[in-house]
Amino acid sequence: MPEPEADSFSHPYLGLTPNDRREMLRELGISSVDELFSDIPVKSEFHGLPRPTSEAEVYRELFNLSLENSNCMEHPCFLGGYHIHYVPAVVQKIAERSEFLTSYTPYQPEISQGLLQALFEYQSLMAELTALDVVNASHYTYGTSLGEAAHMAHRVTGRRKIVVCGAVNPERLQVLKTYAFGRDLSVVECGHDGESGEADLEGALSELDSDTAMVYAESPNYFGVVEPRLGELAEEAHRRGSLFCQGFDTISLAIFKPPGEVGADIAVGEGVGAYPSYGGPTLGVFAVRREYVRSMPGRVVGATVDRSGRRGFVITLQTREQHIRKEKATSNITTNSAILALQSAVYIALMGYDGLKRLAHTVLSNTKYTQRRISEVKGVVSPRFKGFSYQDFVVEGNINASVFKRSLRSRGVLGPTQINYMGVSGWLVGVNELITPKHVDLLIECLKESVEV
Repeated sequence: MPEPEADSFSHPYLGLTPNDRREMLRELGISSVDELFSDIPVKSEFHGLPRPTSEAEVYRELFNLSLENSNCMEHPCFLGGYHIHYVPAVVQKIAERSEFLTSYTPYQPEISQGLLQALFEYQSLMAELTALDVVNASHYTYGTSLGEAAHMAHRVTGRRKIVVCGAVNPERLQVLKTYAFGRDLSVVECGHDGESGEADLEGALSELDSDTAMVYAESPNYFGVVEPRLGELAEEAHRRGSLFCQGFDTISLAIFKPPGEVGADIAVGEGVGAYPSYGGPTLGVFAVRREYVRSMPGRVVGATVDRSGRRGFVITLQTREQHIRKEKATSNITTNSAILALQSAVYIALMGYDGLKRLAHTVLSNTKYTQRRISEVKGVVSPRFKGFSYQDFVVEGNINASVFKRSLRSRGVLGPTQINYMGVSGWLVGVNELITPKHVDLLIECLKESVEV
C-alpha cells in the first residue's frame, strides 16, 4: 500500500499538515518557525551557572531579580482602564486551602463539595449585586462574557446585529468583534456626546431595527463616565424585540443602580479579589434574567438534598458541547475560572455590602480630589468630559508625551494611560482606594514638567 503524501496526511492528534504550516508562515511573512521565535533570548539569566547551586542560593538570585519588578503596592498607580484594588491576605489564604486548590481540574463535575458550595455562594452574591436572577459559575474574562452575551442574544432572538453604545473598552470591543465574526454577526458602534462623554442615545436608537439582537452599553464607560439613561435604552431595546446587555464595574454596584434595576436582560463584568499580575488573571461575570437561563452559556451550580436529607451541591446546568449534543450546546469553551470565582466570593463576603459601599465612596472621593488637583495645573483640562465620573477620567492638554512618561518613570508612578480612541486624544487617569494626596502630588509634579504652555 503506497504511503500517503505528506501534505494530505491527517494525524489523529495533530491537525496541521506541512502545507498548512507553510501557508501560515507565508501569511505571517516569515520563512520558518525558528524565525517566529527569534526574539526569545537563546540564553536566559539562569543558564550557565558556574557550579551546582543550593536552594538558598537560587532563592537569593530569584529574590534579587524580583526586586527589579514594579508593582502597584510599592508605586502609586494611575493606570486607566484597569481597576486595581487592595486584596486582603485572607482571600488568598482561603483560596489556597486544600479543599479548594487542588491539582485536579476544578471545572469538572466531580469537584469537591467545598468548591461547588463556593461557586454557589459566588453565584448568589453576584446575583444580589447585579439584581438579576441567575449567574453562571464564571467566564474567563470580562471580554469573553461580552462575546458570549452576543452569541446568547443571537440564539434567543435569531437576529444578527449587535449595537454598541458609547465608549466601550477597546480591548473588550475587539473580543466582541472576534466572537461576532465566528457567528457572522455584525457589530455597529455608536458614538458618544462630545461634551458629557455619555453615549449618544439618539444615535444608538436610530440603529435599532428588526435585525438587532442585542444592545450593549457600559457604565461606567471607558472614559469613566456613568451612563445616566440606561433605562431608556433598555426600554427601547425591548420595544424593538432586542435584548439589553449592560457592562458594569463590580465595586461600583454598591452605590449605583444595578443592571437588573435598569432593565438589563444580561449583565457582564469583572470579578474582584484577584491580584493584577501582568494585567490578569481576571474573571468574567455573566448574569441573566431567569427566562433566559436555558440559553445561558457555562455552568450553574445548584443546591439540593441527598436521600438522607443532607444539603449538597451539584452542577445543575452545563451546556457546553463537551457535555451535550453540539447542536444543543450554548458554548464550546470551558467557561469557568473556578479559583478566581472563589476569590471573588471570599472578597465580597469579607467586605460585606457596607464595606463595598465604603470602598466605592472612597474611590469616588479620591477620583474627585484627583480631578480637582489636576485641574489646577495650567494648560490642562481635567476632567475632559462633564458627565459624572466614578473611577476613571480623561485629561487633555498640551502635554509632551515623552517628557511626561519619562517624568512618571523617574518618580516611580505607574500610568496614566495614553489614549487615542473615538476621536479623543489624551490621558486616561485611573484612581483607586490606595491613592493618597502624596501620590497625587507626584502626578502633579510630572504634569507641570510636561505641559507646554
